[in-house]
Amino acid sequence: MEKKDIIKVDMIRMEGDVAPFIQVDYMDKNANEHTGLVLLDSASTVNILSPEMADNIGMLCKLEEKDSITSIADGEIEVEQVRFSFVFGGKQFSETFCITNNDLPIQVQGMEVLGLIGNQFLQKYRLVMDFSDYTLYTSEITPNNLSISDCSFFFPMEIGLKHYGLPVLAVRQKGENFVTMLDTGSTSNMISKKMLSDNDFRHSIFEEEDVITNVTGSVNVGQARVWFNILSVNTDDVCELSRHDRFSVLPRYVFAPGEDICDEDGDPVPPIGVLLGAPFIARERWTLDFGANIVYKRKTTRRFYQLEESA
Repeated sequence: MEKKDIIKVDMIRMEGDVAPFIQVDYMDKNANEHTGLVLLDSASTVNILSPEMADNIGMLCKLEEKDSITSIADGEIEVEQVRFSFVFGGKQFSETFCITNNDLPIQVQGMEVLGLIGNQFLQKYRLVMDFSDYTLYTSEITPNNLSISDCSFFFPMEIGLKHYGLPVLAVRQKGENFVTMLDTGSTSNMISKKMLSDNDFRHSIFEEEDVITNVTGSVNVGQARVWFNILSVNTDDVCELSRHDRFSVLPRYVFAPGEDICDEDGDPVPPIGVLLGAPFIARERWTLDFGANIVYKRKTTRRFYQLEESA
């Protein structure tokens, strides 16, 4: 796709939740046209197609290469790769997808869920997930049309994409910064139990527990309300935005990079212990721009008008 091509489509919310989907058109193996949904998952580096849908989609080419997928369930699986063609926003795409089971709903708003699209696709086509109006569109951000002073929240995602292959920001606890993943495919926030015990995050534990299931298995989690500060870049330095929300408490880190992954100084990059999910991102009305590699929220300008009295 050339940069001059513009995409703008609505993101679709799952009933009772805010996980973002987009509507795509495709052809089955009998050349019949269909419409389905794919989840926009910023924390996945690959695209995933369900086995049930793969069996029924035409023009599906198996590739010789295989890929490995890891997740918070602390597992790794090897998956087949396929080439899948689809259309949205008036544009034709043909992309590599991994075939694997997932924990996505079968249908959303009466349409079949095909799988998910990861952040490599979003970066490749310079796409923006805008939670201020729930739209997906082509990035047009430049230093001339957006500055830090225009934003009530601003943070560069590029460091996380470079070192982890994931969009991240930072939260601060007692003067120390912690890497935090932005996951539009997750319907809950998550935090490592080790983060709570070792770093004295203010929190309150709930009695109930839950199970999180994804492509590599399931993991038992606790529940807690956690208080934290989000770092936001401003024109002078950085500021801290105080927040609190409900979190699933994981028995391990959210993401642990390999020992050979290092920063510019040659030091190993730290594990990710905190994850902010789609409901939190939507409430904050953030914009995740994978063309400019930034996450931000524009300032809201309120204008007040004085009504003239009738003569």
